[in-house]
Amino acid sequence: MVNVEFERVDGGLRIHDHIESVTYEIGLDAASVEPADTDAFRVPLTRAVDVTTDELVFPTLSGIFVHEGDRVTLDVTPGERDDRGPGTYEIDVSAVRLKLYVRVEDAPLSVDSTGDRTVVDFGGPTTVRIGVRSLHEHPAGTVTITDTPRDLMRAVSTFGSAMKTTSPERSFPTMRGHPPTIECGDSFDAPADLAPPDTDVRIEVPERYEDVYAVSTLAYYLCATVVPGSSPRVVAGGRSFAFPYDDVSRSANALLRHCFTLDCVVRTEGLYPVDLAERDTVTERADLDLAALYERPLAARTAAYLDVPLAVTDGVFAWHLTADVEPSIDRAELLPYLVNDLPFVRSPAPDADVTATAPDPTTVSEFFRGTDVDAFVRSARPDDVDDARAIDSNHEAGGRVVSPVDAETVGHAWIGEDYPRGASKPTVESYRRRIDRTVAEDTVIDVTVVCNDPEMREEAANLYGFRDMIDFDIETHFDLTVAETRAALESETDFIHFIGHITEDGVRCRDGTLDARTLDAVHADAFILNGCRSYAQGMALVDAGALGGVVTLADVYDRIATTVGRSAARLLDAGFDLHGALNVATENVAAGSHYTIVGNGGVTLCQYPFGCPKVAVVDSDEINSESLTVSIRDYITRDVGPGTFTSPIVTDSPIRYLSSPADHEFDLSHQQFDEVLSSGRAPLLVDGELHWSDEIDVSILSERT
Repeated sequence: MVNVEFERVDGGLRIHDHIESVTYEIGLDAASVEPADTDAFRVPLTRAVDVTTDELVFPTLSGIFVHEGDRVTLDVTPGERDDRGPGTYEIDVSAVRLKLYVRVEDAPLSVDSTGDRTVVDFGGPTTVRIGVRSLHEHPAGTVTITDTPRDLMRAVSTFGSAMKTTSPERSFPTMRGHPPTIECGDSFDAPADLAPPDTDVRIEVPERYEDVYAVSTLAYYLCATVVPGSSPRVVAGGRSFAFPYDDVSRSANALLRHCFTLDCVVRTEGLYPVDLAERDTVTERADLDLAALYERPLAARTAAYLDVPLAVTDGVFAWHLTADVEPSIDRAELLPYLVNDLPFVRSPAPDADVTATAPDPTTVSEFFRGTDVDAFVRSARPDDVDDARAIDSNHEAGGRVVSPVDAETVGHAWIGEDYPRGASKPTVESYRRRIDRTVAEDTVIDVTVVCNDPEMREEAANLYGFRDMIDFDIETHFDLTVAETRAALESETDFIHFIGHITEDGVRCRDGTLDARTLDAVHADAFILNGCRSYAQGMALVDAGALGGVVTLADVYDRIATTVGRSAARLLDAGFDLHGALNVATENVAAGSHYTIVGNGGVTLCQYPFGCPKVAVVDSDEINSESLTVSIRDYITRDVGPGTFTSPIVTDSPIRYLSSPADHEFDLSHQQFDEVLSSGRAPLLVDGELHWSDEIDVSILSERT
């Protein structure tokens, strides 16, 4: 089976990306769908088809770029409509988890992105070519290194070979390929096609593991060679720039954000001349010749960027992920997978505290609002809570629980020993499995819910399947035996949601306990293991084949567990990855810090229809009789990475923003806000509490003021 497949369906064309589990449907009235080549498109695509139709109907409010030759002749944001006379056009359709292009020759077109869909009308029957490229990326090759910092430098120097361009457009996620993988061996070896790119940019750092790790993402993004040097610096086009801070990690991360932000601004002089909010902010702070910067080669442009004070880009763009990396050769094989996500890297990791893991009744009491804070926890059945607490409190399950120093980013990965509170613990195998994911035979998302305690059934009800464009097959099981639970965890499914009690020996079943470390294989991509101290059992699921999952590091009260479990499930259903879902689900939940992620925190369950998943943030103090202030916060995912444009649907302004976890504020009338709420099911944080747009309106919010 091919990775990308077109299917003619009643009333339209359905596109399947089997590897990424993406289904997207275009409305059209074509009688047939004919295979076509992709050569006519200006960008590389995987497959294409020809159809004859009057119009194309996209089921979401999409941003539309219409290219005529080398220029953008039409830029339509959600809420707008526009048209052009006869011509040859290439239409770039955004806001889907695949690259979708439409080519039409000698035809007029009109674009209407109002209401709840986007319509491209050709004025009559017209033959159009629809092309698609999957966002699934494979590393281009493997570099073998010995256990020396110098060889690690040479390996990191090859990372830039994965960039598809050295122009400012490399700030688009689709222009950044996966860095070559690393393996350890007896001697250094790198295929010829992975040679460091000849960019005249290099980074000099002391020959230490921690310094090489610290500059790895910066080297990848700058297409730089990393070489030994006594004083950390960047050399670009023959000019030298000392690192701005004494700390190598802090400096590298600051320079990465600075250069990346300036690229995003400068690229508006190129293929996508959009009205970008961040451009206005930067040009207000500094007098920059953006057109001249766009035309410069990489080394000269990098040098010019480094002449610009860091304060010019400070706070313009919020980063999405931080990785704390232990400075050991043992972490080298994981590095390319981390760098592919473009994280800040801290190495050595700031000291983490070993902290107590029992819930704090004082903190919890506010959440329970005066009810019995000794309500049972999920480590055992109600009649033996104390015994279970005693057992679990002394059980380290192969590692301590530590509290890493807070990162400024939503995502936080811990690459070291122990189990981190508030950060994911990825493994090489979990990343490799995602890269090597095989083609699925269908596009239905299979979810297996197992609830092994009758008093927890509330969490199991109505968890998934709220999305119109996604097919779910949900199987819910209650009170299973050990054998039945084993069969459920080992089944061919996409997602597992376990609800129940967990002890040091495993997950509780009707007739005993199942230790996940005895499972033969886990086929699910991701999971929620919602019981007390489930981190060791969750890591066993990752070791057995899962990509990643949500687990707990401590005893959790049942009401808290139900709140977090249901919220995380619905956020995953809405297109968030594990990092984003857990961040939002625990925003205002007592003891929410007891949850963490094992394996790959970038795993998603399904696609979000408008680019990056978004959360609307409302403060009831900002609501008056006529209007309210709403902040829109984007959550970067692996499929819609940093550098993506976004057009908030709360306004019909043509201004675009860079997708990031930063809050973008908008003042809306009550009617405008209710129209936004009715446009689709989406999460809202109201005074820090999670709600859903189909369950609330302005009148309900106004009652809180």
